[in-house]
Amino acid sequence: MQMNAGLGEGASAVRDLASWKGFVAACAEGYDDVLHEYFHDLRVRDAIERGLVAESLMGVEGFGDFCRAVRAIDEIFREIATAPISLADPSAFSWWHHVVPGRGGENFADDLRHHFGVTIHIIEG
Repeated sequence: MQMNAGLGEGASAVRDLASWKGFVAACAEGYDDVLHEYFHDLRVRDAIERGLVAESLMGVEGFGDFCRAVRAIDEIFREIATAPISLADPSAFSWWHHVVPGRGGENFADDLRHHFGVTIHIIEG
């Protein structure tokens, strides 16, 4: 689906959806990596969005189901990512970049405190 939108060879809506779902599940447990990786992991949602707004894909079979699946995962992420962060240019980023999970590993929590002044609950593990 995303290749049809000119998103490049190797792009896979199914794979991206699975990655987004896995990322959100990891956030639900408490994100346990560093801040740099967190923002890197969010790139999959950026790729999904490019597919969602591509007019060339809107009529493709399964597009509606894909949109509903993304919205369902987004809702879970909205429930998990409740700590807002201040970005230098908020308009340059979509909503999922403006929040972080309220729970995470010690390194993630330290990075958030250092870079954004945000405190989250530290998970054990």
